[in-house]
Amino acid sequence: MMPRTPRGRRGASDVGPRQRQRPVRRRLPGELRTTDFLRGLLDATCTRLPTELQALQARQQGSLVKLFADDPEIHFELWLHRGRERAELGLHFETPDPPRNQRLLEYIADDLPFLKTVLGNGLEAEPWDKGWTRIYLTLPLTRLDSSAQADLALAFCELIETLDPFRREAVNAALGPTRDSGG
Repeated sequence: MMPRTPRGRRGASDVGPRQRQRPVRRRLPGELRTTDFLRGLLDATCTRLPTELQALQARQQGSLVKLFADDPEIHFELWLHRGRERAELGLHFETPDPPRNQRLLEYIADDLPFLKTVLGNGLEAEPWDKGWTRIYLTLPLTRLDSSAQADLALAFCELIETLDPFRREAVNAALGPTRDSGG
């Protein structure tokens, strides 16, 4: 008879062909917990934003933060990908209307060459999951320390300041004329 593995625990030999064990990542001395890292990053980002953008609402969910104006489905996002040692910063269009998300993306993607000169050549614009779209860049992130927190907060703030006028224009253009406005 084979010895039983305690409930909730799986041995390395129990991992099937489609599953792989994730390496356990231990926090190094001087590193912050993900929650604390993101909370501080969000605070630093919001205090650096110009007055007109300080009204953005914020949400922290697991390993990401979102900042948005009126519609939480159209938001700026910073997502930590710890296993890949990267952080993704972007503007996401995640409305339940895939054609609208595509129109919003296309509106801003027309200015992608200019935006790359401002934010860097790593900036990408693409359709994504569930009919969503995004404009994003990834940055290296090897440690969750105060230095990385300050650098990411500055980069996130620059991304928001640069893309927000385009976001507002795209949202207004995607709305188009309404029956009430006589259009």
